[in-house]
Amino acid sequence: MSSTTLSPNARIGALIGVLFVTLLGAGYFLMGHSQPATVTPPAVQPSTTPSTPVHVVRPTVNPLLPAPLHTALNHYPVVMVGFSNPHSGVDRLTIDEARAGAKAMHIPFVAINLLDDSLAGPLTALLSSGQLLPNPGFLIYKRPGTVVYRSDGYLSRTNVAQAVKDAR
Repeated sequence: MSSTTLSPNARIGALIGVLFVTLLGAGYFLMGHSQPATVTPPAVQPSTTPSTPVHVVRPTVNPLLPAPLHTALNHYPVVMVGFSNPHSGVDRLTIDEARAGAKAMHIPFVAINLLDDSLAGPLTALLSSGQLLPNPGFLIYKRPGTVVYRSDGYLSRTNVAQAVKDAR
């Protein structure tokens, strides 16, 4: 009976081969069973080409904005915010026209009472140094919370609608 022995170099080669096959198999197993999470648009009509995954990325809304504006910007890309003192009749007229102009352009309108520091304070802090909120007036915000238009004082609903159009 003869015995077969392997040289040290052959043993090392065989060990490396076994490790390589094991790693290759593990990699194949893991790669074959993991799929990235994707959002695919619903099929409008049958197609012969495979659908391409669509990754939807929306800019996050500035977390420093007060809740009413933050919520509106989460749902709409452009929002108008009207500022007024609720005890002033002139302010009410300005806000009514701003609200009507926003409605005509199909964007949300958020009314902010300038006497409510929990709402007006954070918005004032986010303005450029030394600026105050319009009293009365409105700002148009674009997601993520950037002011894209400012009106101090009264504008007719037609002019407000044009401001919205320009801000988009």
